[in-house]
Amino acid sequence: MDNASDLVYRTDENGYFTFVNPAALRITGYEQEEAVGMHYPVLIHPDMRDEAMKLFGRQFVKGLHNTYSELRIRAKDGHEVWLGQNTQLIVEDGNVKGFQSVARDITERKQAQEQLQKSEERYRTILEDIDEGYFEVDLAGNFTFVNDAECRDLGYSREELIGMNYRQYSDEAAAKNLYEIFINIYKTGKPVKRFPGQFINRDGRRHFNELSASLIRDAKGKPIGFRGVSRDITERKQAEEALQESEKRYQELSIVDELTQCYNSRHFYAQLKIELERSSRYELPLTLLLLDLDDFKAFNDAYGHVEGDRVLTRLGQVVKRCLRETDSAYRYGGEEFTILLPMTISADGAFTAERIRTELRKETFSPAPGRDVHVTVSIGLGQYKPQEDMKAFVHRVDQLMYQGKKNGKNRIYSES
Repeated sequence: MDNASDLVYRTDENGYFTFVNPAALRITGYEQEEAVGMHYPVLIHPDMRDEAMKLFGRQFVKGLHNTYSELRIRAKDGHEVWLGQNTQLIVEDGNVKGFQSVARDITERKQAQEQLQKSEERYRTILEDIDEGYFEVDLAGNFTFVNDAECRDLGYSREELIGMNYRQYSDEAAAKNLYEIFINIYKTGKPVKRFPGQFINRDGRRHFNELSASLIRDAKGKPIGFRGVSRDITERKQAEEALQESEKRYQELSIVDELTQCYNSRHFYAQLKIELERSSRYELPLTLLLLDLDDFKAFNDAYGHVEGDRVLTRLGQVVKRCLRETDSAYRYGGEEFTILLPMTISADGAFTAERIRTELRKETFSPAPGRDVHVTVSIGLGQYKPQEDMKAFVHRVDQLMYQGKKNGKNRIYSES
């Protein structure tokens, strides 16, 4: 608490501070004697006070264990600070006794967002005053018509562009993305608005465009091509990437488990939601692994928690080196880990699970002089079922893992 860079504080059920750490005092400018006993709403900017109190009220009444909010506060000297905070209920004997919050100064990020928003508004205003690129292509992706703005954007004359295929000014990844989008438009007949595209113009420079496209039909309703408009968003994209990189640095501090260097359980559910939506939208397979160290309590009891932490750290290392770049691992809680395998069927996921199980079994631990120990892991494996509830999916795989433990441990257990 004393050395943490994050603000940590507690209040009673009425919102009066009962504890603040040095970081909170440093950010707000108050002394310990001033802060303890202060009513929390006093710190919140008046413009946000009612909204913040409603949020805490809902958390209190509904018993929400953990909420995230972004609040603007006023320090003692009057300057304003933005905080991103996670707030938990303090519950004793079934009764709510107050709140505990861990907060981070996100003022720099909020200012960057505001600057980006202002820049984007100015940029869009300029674009509204000029012609956007307009194009028509046949079903194979060859230009059949372009306007002057599109020629200017790509750096070619109209004569050069007519008949040119989109693959000639796109790299392999960008061409594949465009192909999938236009195939979707062809199959559904529905236009797609404001999707990203990355192109290479005549002099070799890469630039980002925002496109909207729809299907062209002939007089009989038969699809014959596509039409669309294109807007250069390179500057906005670069600003977004710079902001995202800044946010990533801040975010990684809050979503990574320090001991194992895997992501934490809070980030697991956020990422799982994203993967489930992607799986449902594009009908892609998704496999989940749930790992649990066998007899880990006995190991801790025998050799102590310091040695147990070394096991967890090594397990995190083993898991991460067995995964692909698209996979992700999370410390779910205690000695339990979850692994998301996007675009993976259960049969392929079993290969990854077996590799983890085998590699961990090779690890040697020396928790006591002259004592070498090997640890094992039980793994539950399941593939997402269309329309399955997120919690039901996790519970199903969790039960498979426990079934593996019941059947002898050190094994992989799935429904297939």
